[in-house]
Amino acid sequence: MSSEIQERSDIDQIPVAARPATTPPPRPQTWVLKLIMAVTGSVFVLFILFHLAGNLKVYLPDDPQGHFNEYAHWLRTLLNPLLPGSTFLWIFRATLVACLCLHVYSGLTLWIRAHRLRGRHARKVHATKHHLTGRTMLWSGLIILSFIVFHLLDLTIGRGVESKDFSTKAVYKLEGGEVVTDAYSNLVHSFQRPEVAIFYVVVMVVIAFHLSHGLWSVINDFGGTAPRTRTVFLFLADLVALIVVIGNASIPLAVLAGGISV
Repeated sequence: MSSEIQERSDIDQIPVAARPATTPPPRPQTWVLKLIMAVTGSVFVLFILFHLAGNLKVYLPDDPQGHFNEYAHWLRTLLNPLLPGSTFLWIFRATLVACLCLHVYSGLTLWIRAHRLRGRHARKVHATKHHLTGRTMLWSGLIILSFIVFHLLDLTIGRGVESKDFSTKAVYKLEGGEVVTDAYSNLVHSFQRPEVAIFYVVVMVVIAFHLSHGLWSVINDFGGTAPRTRTVFLFLADLVALIVVIGNASIPLAVLAGGISV
């Protein structure tokens, strides 16, 4: 028997059934990657729901601009004076970026392995909703990743209300007299562009399908095979996705319709 150890890249290309018994499994193992996907995906779901709750402040009947800007300022100064300035916000952002990198890496690795195992003659299965969303998770994930970059440039970095320059932002004076970034005006003026509003709505639909399949997959990855358990998680996954798409997509549509304005 040859004593040479095969390279990991070569091992990944060998079908499982054709590997010798002494061949170690590819690293990281598939169950580890699925666990990373489940944990990081759950973090993103919690963040999306938290973010949605903050965004819905634009519908408050009494001074929505003030409430929304106070919320945005609260995020930037959370845990002050224990942590100076926007330290906590940057720690939070760094955590999300780390989760995003792990999620993307794990998803791509699993997709490549599955693609190699299927080969050229993949078995045809009944095209259910979750089968279709599962086969398109990689592409919907890439769309969401592109959207995150655009969203950060458009609103987090921000284009000013009166300026075409990304370096200038509108400002707002809080009740206490502190001058802060006018996040509400930036949001409204951004969604007053029809192409941007429509783009946001389309991406929210993509995110909803991605969330629905991702949440449903979590129970499978953790061994939940009981029919009743799977049914309950399927319902919860679709419910969360529906809440996210209706809540977030309604905001740009409301701006276009004039229901939300400065």
